[in-house]
Amino acid sequence: MEKRDIPMTTKLLKTLTLILCCALFGSGCAAKAVKTGPVFWPTPPDEPRIQYLTGINTSKDLGDKKSQDSFSLILTGSDASTRIRKLGKSYGIAAKNKKLYLAEIGNAEVVVIDPVKGVFESPKGMQDARGKLKAPVNVDVDKEGNIYVVDTGRNEVVVFGPDGRFLKTIGQEFPPPTKIVAVAVSDDTLYLLDSGTGVIRVLDIKTGEQVGSLGKIDKQGQSLVLPTNLTVDDKGYLYATNTGNNKVMKYDRDGNFLGSLGGLGDRVGNFSRPKGLAVDKDGQIYVVDAAFSMVQMFDSSMRLLTFFGQPGLEAGSLNLPAGIAVSNENLDIYQQFAAPGFKVETLIYVVNQLGQEFNTPRISVYGLGRMEGWKPDPAEAARRKKAAEKAAAKSTAAPK
Repeated sequence: MEKRDIPMTTKLLKTLTLILCCALFGSGCAAKAVKTGPVFWPTPPDEPRIQYLTGINTSKDLGDKKSQDSFSLILTGSDASTRIRKLGKSYGIAAKNKKLYLAEIGNAEVVVIDPVKGVFESPKGMQDARGKLKAPVNVDVDKEGNIYVVDTGRNEVVVFGPDGRFLKTIGQEFPPPTKIVAVAVSDDTLYLLDSGTGVIRVLDIKTGEQVGSLGKIDKQGQSLVLPTNLTVDDKGYLYATNTGNNKVMKYDRDGNFLGSLGGLGDRVGNFSRPKGLAVDKDGQIYVVDAAFSMVQMFDSSMRLLTFFGQPGLEAGSLNLPAGIAVSNENLDIYQQFAAPGFKVETLIYVVNQLGQEFNTPRISVYGLGRMEGWKPDPAEAARRKKAAEKAAAKSTAAPK
C-alpha cells in the first residue's frame, strides 16, 4: 500500500485534538458518541481502508452457532462443554497457525483461541508445577507449534509443546539485572527482549543457548533504553518499542541500526506510552499507544499513514490497549462482519487491558482492506488539488 492510499491530511491532525480530549475524559466522552453505522478509518471523504469488525470477550463470541456455547479444555484433559469462558485482563497476543495466543496476566495463564472451531484452550503444562505461570505478559509461537511465554513474575520464558506439555524454561541462566519482557520467533532463532540490560538476546531455538545480542550501539540515539515490546517481520528485521525515547527502533539480524519512528509528543506520528507493535506482510508497521488509546500505522519506509481506535466512537474505540497482532488467516470468518462491499485483506487484533468492565472488548478485531468501487469525491479532489497547487506556488515564490 502506497502512502497515497491513506493520506495524512490536515483533517486528521485536527482530529487528534478531539482524541486527546477524549483520552483525558475517558468514558464520559465515549458516552456522547453518535451511532453512524460501520466505523472506518480514515474518515470520509478519504478512502476507507480500516474497519472495526467485532470484539472477543468470551468463547460465545467465536465459531458457528453449534459450537459457540462450547468451552474446550482439550489440552487440560477436562470436560467443561457447557461452560462459557470469559477472558480476563491480558497483555500480549500472537496470531499463528490460524489461532490466537493470548497472555492473560489477570488469570496467570495462556489462552489459545481457535476461531475455526470456536473454542478456547489452555496448555495442560500449566498444571505442572514447572509450568505454572505467575505474570505472563507476552507470547509467540514457532513453526513447530511450540509456545513461548514471557513471565515477568518468574523472570523466565516458559515453553510449552504443540500438545500443551511443559517443555522447559529459558532465562534463569542470565545474570542480573536481566528482565525479559518480550519474545519473538524467526525461523530457527529466538529473540528475547531484555529490558533490564537494554539488549535483544539472540538464542538458538533448538539448544536455547545465547549466540549473540543486539541493541547496544556506540552512536547517539541508536541503542535500546528501557525497551518493552518486540516483533520480527517476514524479512527478519527486528522492531522494538523503546520507552527511553518513545520511539520504535529497527535493526537487522546483524544488529545494524536501520532507523526509528515516533518520539515523545502529542501529535499524530509521536507517542506517549508506546506498547505492542506488529508488522504485516507488506512491511506496514502498527504501533499501540496506551496513553491516547489508539494504534498508529506506518508504511515500510516508516512514514505515517493513519491511526485508528481512538476514544469517543460508537464502536471500535480502544481502552488502555497493549498487545497487537496481524494476520492474513481466517479472513472468511471475519468477512461477515464487514460492511457491504468492503473486502478484508488483513486482520488486526488489539488487546484492551480495560475490557468488559469498561464496555470494551478484551480483543478488538479490525480489518484492513478496500471498498469495492470506491471513487474519490470530485469536489473534494478538486479542493485538495487547488490547495496543493497553492502550497507549491507559495513555496516557489518564497525568497531563497
